[in-house]
Amino acid sequence: MKYVLYFIIGGTVVSVSTWAGSLGRSWLAAFVSTLPTLTVLTFILIYQNAGEAPTVPYAKNLLHFVVPWIAYVGFYILTVNRLGFWVALVGSVVVFVGVAALSKLVM
Repeated sequence: MKYVLYFIIGGTVVSVSTWAGSLGRSWLAAFVSTLPTLTVLTFILIYQNAGEAPTVPYAKNLLHFVVPWIAYVGFYILTVNRLGFWVALVGSVVVFVGVAALSKLVM
């Protein structure tokens, strides 16, 4: 039952972001998408299921994805007008995964 709740919460965040974006309120859509709702929920659920200790490595590992996320968004911004939506989006995901994998190897 708890996984249904997780699914509903995640779906709500996506729905609100999509709704705001479709109204031309891109700042609000971006804000809702990056609002740490899901990470706050994850912190709470990890804490409830395993205690305080596992929340710290989770938080530290979140920081590993800051640079890949910036590369992902940057690649999309730089390529969407040249390559089109789908190619830029897929390319952005590939860049994210690639930069994340490289950072994992380096660290």
